[in-house]
Amino acid sequence: PPPTQPWPSANSFPPPPPGPPAPWPGYEPYPAPPQPAHNAGSTRLFLLFGGFALALVVGGLVTAYLTFSKPDSGDSAADTVTDSQSTTIRQTTINGVPLPGSVAPTQVPAGQTVIVSGINEHRTIECQDNTVIVSGIQNELEISGHCTAVTVSGVENVIRVEAADTIGVSGFDNRVTYRTGEPEVSKSGQSNVVEQG
Repeated sequence: PPPTQPWPSANSFPPPPPGPPAPWPGYEPYPAPPQPAHNAGSTRLFLLFGGFALALVVGGLVTAYLTFSKPDSGDSAADTVTDSQSTTIRQTTINGVPLPGSVAPTQVPAGQTVIVSGINEHRTIECQDNTVIVSGIQNELEISGHCTAVTVSGVENVIRVEAADTIGVSGFDNRVTYRTGEPEVSKSGQSNVVEQG
């Protein structure tokens, strides 16, 4: 057996392993990254952009206020007012003189086609074996006389017709009421009503 060395009695543990090796000659550990330098130029640039952004927000608010607020003009008797659909709305009085409330029925030569389209039209039509085509939204028609055909498309149109050979309805929530006769009826779409009344 090989010779052994006795352990000294003061130290009951073996010696620790050697530490990390020394750096190679010419190499040193990585230096700390440089700290960012704060100078007055970047602070001024930040304040400049912040002020510019604030000016844009204030300008937008002023523009919105001027655009959407009611003008306080003393002239309340304007001739026409137009909405976003470019439909002209005429007032009922100009300089205190009321305009006539009812409009004479639209008269079309016999056998011609009458087309009514738009939004919120209120018309009276005198039918002489004409074809009437209605399209649009919330139109209201009173049709007197006899029509060859009445065709309605769109949304929430209300049509009252005296008599018609055929009635065709498409779209949504349209109502056609005929007074006399037994017209041939065709319906498509949703919640459309054709009735005698």
